[in-house]
Amino acid sequence: MIIAAVFVSLFFLLASAHADGGGKLYLVGLGVGDRDNMTIRARKTIAGADVIFAMKGIREGYADLLSGKEVHEAGHGLFASFGHHRSADKVKAMEREARTVIRSAVAAGKTVAILDGGDPMVYGPHTGYLKEFADLNPEVVPGLSSFNAANAALLRGVASGQVSHSVIMTAAMGARKGYKGKDSLAELAKTQSTMVFFTMGMNLPEVIKQLRQSYPGDTPIAIVSHAGYREKQKVLKATLDTIIGKLDGGRLPFEHLIYVGDFLK
Repeated sequence: MIIAAVFVSLFFLLASAHADGGGKLYLVGLGVGDRDNMTIRARKTIAGADVIFAMKGIREGYADLLSGKEVHEAGHGLFASFGHHRSADKVKAMEREARTVIRSAVAAGKTVAILDGGDPMVYGPHTGYLKEFADLNPEVVPGLSSFNAANAALLRGVASGQVSHSVIMTAAMGARKGYKGKDSLAELAKTQSTMVFFTMGMNLPEVIKQLRQSYPGDTPIAIVSHAGYREKQKVLKATLDTIIGKLDGGRLPFEHLIYVGDFLK
């Protein structure tokens, strides 16, 4: 009787697993910069995936790892509240397709991986997938963030400031006209904490102007460009008073982070 009961339990367990599909959904961070910054776990997850969602740059840069897999466009900011680079109709169409593909694949027992650079949970464009497909119990594979890579490039303990040991990470939304959030730069700067700007097109002269309300003019500032790329990575150091002059009107590359704080002394 006991043996029979065990077999019956196993039968229903397997039947339930089959009905649920047994598939899996991952959001995978590839790391920033050179490809060897990818974690072993991320590489294994990609290798075991049947279906891939990724933006164009990732599809091209990791084509060898994606060969033979079903690959789809991941979009930018799908299922999220922030702005898109496409029309509303285009975004809705992409979201409908993603819902169909992902739910069908997971129901069929397949593994789906959404790929993102850096760490997908630090200003990543694909976090909306996690909320949309929460019922599928998605799993996040963390990656090396540009924040981590830039910290290494600076050769300083980012939390080792003397005035403050706190670190504030911000997109400097408070420097944009019409922004209504409570995290204005003027408020954030009052503690004189180390600040790390995920720049995203911020107005640097305006940011410097607001920071100078609380930070001394000789407070160090560093701009790390192409963090994580051994051949391209560069660090420019100055102070709040001198940084604009050092840039001399030059344009910064898209891939850069800005640090402000006395930890750089």
